[in-house]
Amino acid sequence: MVAITVSSKYQIVIPREVRETLKITPGTRLLVTQDLDGLRLVKEPSLQEIRGLLKGMKVMDEEIRDETSRELP
Repeated sequence: MVAITVSSKYQIVIPREVRETLKITPGTRLLVTQDLDGLRLVKEPSLQEIRGLLKGMKVMDEEIRDETSRELP
């Protein structure tokens, strides 16, 4: 765990080793969540990182429906 300090402008600096490990570069978006323990910063995945994430996932035939089989209210 690395300690960081909040500046007078409420800014933080992410330590180099963390930036390098998580491949955080200028323009990388981080999501902030709050829980009982404090704050968490989570790297928002880029489209390139999530591309193909579901590829090869098995889908059961009964889960696949076309528009004609859909019941409308």
